[in-house]
Amino acid sequence: MKILLFILSAMMTFTVETKSTVKASGSWPYSMSATYQNTGTKGNVTDKDTATLTVSGLDGIVIEKVNVYLKSNKNSGAGILTMEADGMQFYSANGTYKGWFGVYDNTNSHAIGWSGERTLNELMIQVIGTTNSLHIEKYEITWRQQTSTAYDVTLMNGTELVETLHGEKVVLPSLPDSANWVFVGWSEVEYYETENIETYIYTDEYKPKRDVILWAVYRYQTPLEDRIVTELQDGLYIYADMHSGTAMSGAVAKGVAGTEVIDVTNTMQWYEVSIQNGLATIRLSHVYGESYIGYNGTALANVASQWHIYHNGQYTAFYTTVGADIYMLKPYKLASDNETFVTKLMLVNDISQAQTALLYAEWEEPNIYTCHPEYGMDVEFTNEGMKELTNEWTIPFGNYELVIHNGKKYLRLK
Repeated sequence: MKILLFILSAMMTFTVETKSTVKASGSWPYSMSATYQNTGTKGNVTDKDTATLTVSGLDGIVIEKVNVYLKSNKNSGAGILTMEADGMQFYSANGTYKGWFGVYDNTNSHAIGWSGERTLNELMIQVIGTTNSLHIEKYEITWRQQTSTAYDVTLMNGTELVETLHGEKVVLPSLPDSANWVFVGWSEVEYYETENIETYIYTDEYKPKRDVILWAVYRYQTPLEDRIVTELQDGLYIYADMHSGTAMSGAVAKGVAGTEVIDVTNTMQWYEVSIQNGLATIRLSHVYGESYIGYNGTALANVASQWHIYHNGQYTAFYTTVGADIYMLKPYKLASDNETFVTKLMLVNDISQAQTALLYAEWEEPNIYTCHPEYGMDVEFTNEGMKELTNEWTIPFGNYELVIHNGKKYLRLK
């Protein structure tokens, strides 16, 4: 539903008083201010004189007409009239007074100007004399506020109604990711499963042009389990604790490294693992320089240490030994402040109980988008559920149903 608020036109008039002042009358926006400067005398513009009126603080009003009222000498007078909106010229007239009005007139003022629609914050009107003389009496500006139009924006997440927003401009919410689908934004087009997004995806603010349904768009992301390394070799990996959903992150500082929620796009979680003679060297991705994950005794250190490797199916763990003790490289351990979590060496009795894994850091994701993550991947739609007589689909949700009729969609109360 749209609501239109019509504003009647108003006029502001600026009458020339001196060579540097004008008197304002009529109606104008609250923050309006005007300056006037004439290199001639008062309103007189002789050859090479310039008179400039600048009206600022107009707050995005719409101007509909701008007139400058002029007289001439008895038998002469010519000049150039220009107008600029926010620094951009939109009107120019170059000629003689007689050419503009059909006759020279030093008794009565005649209006020359522009009409149309233009939104602006600042208006500049300039008169340059080219032949003696033009005489400026006043400036008249007819204007109105922008028309206010508010629309309904219905937000759909799959077959579920999220909410209906209303306004000239609305703020679109972000939705949580859904299983292996990552929320991208909102689309005016509904996608079931596509490799190409052909319309703009909206986030944050949205200015509707009509009552509209926006669909939540999701991008497919490979499940973390599919990234798990089962055959060890040199590579670029993420070292993750699959039980807590966290991964080692960043370089070593004060005997520990960082821990963050697994984020396959975060290069601070990418490590180069080199394996030789059954031992591994770990270095933070080369883009961060020579920053190793090694050890010095039972503390981590920035050295190219040789790690022992435990590997069994999907689980991989790095560890070192101190005498008969086994110290495992463990993400998600409580730091000394008892508040934050870090990656550190942890004394373990049985390394085979490790729940850490290597995940492929570089992975070619399928380029698949959908507005219906609830249907999963590779769902084929048939004519089952279509009403043949009306050629429409109906999808129920709550007290409403989404109706798709001949390719067009609308909401219907049950």
